[in-house]
Amino acid sequence: MPQRDSMAVSANRMESKGEIMGNLNVANRTLAIMDNLAFLRRLNNECIDLIAIDPPFAANETFTGNPRPPISDAEYAEEIALAQAHGVEHNEGQGLTRVHDIWSWDEDVHPQWKMRIEDDYPSVHAVIQAVEACASENEAAYIAFMASRLLECRRVLKPTGSIYVHCDGHANSYLRMLLDAVFGADSYRAQITWQRTSAHNDSRTFGNVSDTILFYSRQNRINVNDVRVPLDSEYVERFYRFEDEGGKYQLGDLTAAGVRRGETGDPWRGNDPNRNERHWAVPMTGLYAAWIEETVIPGYRSISSPLARLDALDKAGLIYHPADGGMPRLKRYITGYSGQVPSDMWTDIRNLSGQSAERTGYATQKPLELYERIIKASSNPGDVVLDVFAGCATTAVAAERLGRQWIACDMAYRAWTMLKRRFLQNGWKMSDTTNASYDAMARVRAALPDTKAKTIHTHTIGPDELPERDDVDPEPHHALRQPRRGARQSTQSSSWSGRIPKDEAKRLLMDRFGPRCWGCGYEPRRPNGSLDETLLEVDHIRARRATQGTQGNDELYNLALLHRTCNGIKRNRMTLEELRNHNAMNGLLYVEKVSDLVDLYEATQFAAEQIAIHTARYGLQTV
Repeated sequence: MPQRDSMAVSANRMESKGEIMGNLNVANRTLAIMDNLAFLRRLNNECIDLIAIDPPFAANETFTGNPRPPISDAEYAEEIALAQAHGVEHNEGQGLTRVHDIWSWDEDVHPQWKMRIEDDYPSVHAVIQAVEACASENEAAYIAFMASRLLECRRVLKPTGSIYVHCDGHANSYLRMLLDAVFGADSYRAQITWQRTSAHNDSRTFGNVSDTILFYSRQNRINVNDVRVPLDSEYVERFYRFEDEGGKYQLGDLTAAGVRRGETGDPWRGNDPNRNERHWAVPMTGLYAAWIEETVIPGYRSISSPLARLDALDKAGLIYHPADGGMPRLKRYITGYSGQVPSDMWTDIRNLSGQSAERTGYATQKPLELYERIIKASSNPGDVVLDVFAGCATTAVAAERLGRQWIACDMAYRAWTMLKRRFLQNGWKMSDTTNASYDAMARVRAALPDTKAKTIHTHTIGPDELPERDDVDPEPHHALRQPRRGARQSTQSSSWSGRIPKDEAKRLLMDRFGPRCWGCGYEPRRPNGSLDETLLEVDHIRARRATQGTQGNDELYNLALLHRTCNGIKRNRMTLEELRNHNAMNGLLYVEKVSDLVDLYEATQFAAEQIAIHTARYGLQTV
């Protein structure tokens, strides 16, 4: 993790309205109300410091809750107005909130996701297959759903970043395998067990009282001093056995192993450390030395001489002299410690009670204290925190309280109301802007209770306002492309066998034939009319099954531009001609007839010219 000083931002910058920091292409305090996969795919590469998510658990049930207090008419009208401004229908009632946690391939997994995972991420695909074989199709569908999103999380996470995934016993083991496949087993840091309650009414089996939080990061450290917890009472009783007017203390060494020359080896008040093959090791750094300087001996850590530090400690009454004349010991008072670093068993944060003022009515709500610990442990002030399963906005509120930037995403417009309510609960007033709807909703906002709370500016975007990326997708990480154990190995160093690199091939075809699909004639455009090249993919004119094992499968004369939807239909089963006929028969063409699509003879001639140019320049080798 980067040093705190290098990552901190000033309070003024944190208070700025909608400022975009670093590589991030979304404003701070953005709430995106849309499908989280679509949103993730529009975030820049490596722009997030911490991802903390509480996704569905694959519990095979629908959780319901009653908002507390009930959603008012004004709040509900505002949700509807916001949805209408984004051009979508508000599909949630004014009463119950629902979290759908039942999964199926047909409803929850787009065929294109599965195809992309199968082609580019065989290790991830193997996990999905294993879950399907060992558990059920529904749980495999859930893992496929999560895989698509976690792969994007990996892309947007900085190399110094961390991810925490909240889950329970329903899918914990499957998510652990999936996270190993996506982030690498060497990035696994901890499986935190959170004891959410102390008792459960399971009379026939062990009580289900805990959740798990899977923690992955490329760096094996956290901000330990920010997350210390009180010492365990049994530990205190066992180790802090001494007490005087300064309080409870334990005895610590003032020496360390090894003979040294100079002051660290000199005798002090008749005590010669070298006699026991040791030397003076008087604390000068660390938490206890800082406490000594702050509360007992001003300027203590600036005393360079170890013998002078011993004199200062002795004068302050911090040295214990054994009655038998043994080596002096350091008094380590319990008040000098801010606590211990939490283990991977968190029992000190209890779930919210039914009477808790923090309760929103969401059935799956988690305590702010839980996510504040996560954010403190793995981010610094000013860092960017992302939650793409925002729900009742616990992560966003925790990040705001701790001075972090945050981005949240949820499918439901109820998340907007929950965020606003929780801001008010924390003494903040939410001043929200949306690109299309702020003026239109001003009348509704005016009907809400006035408050003199501190104003925090947020930015809400809908599915018609996807962020604009200023980078391109990286190639799939090599660790994710390793063939499964026992699979036949390719003799090529890369899975691409064409002489012209894939990205260059796409650019050549777009420049020559235009940014349109060769299967249906569609030109992918964003709501503002600009071209969305990310929706055009390079695929084969002849299906892979027809060219498998032959030279030229990936050569330019066998490549076409296809919209993602057409590519999902074609997959490896059809030729381009078969895809065109399929689209014509089903009314899926964006031109009058098949002959209006790109002429394949002309495309072949163009490809031959470009391959000749490339070969003359670089030789016959493939990339």
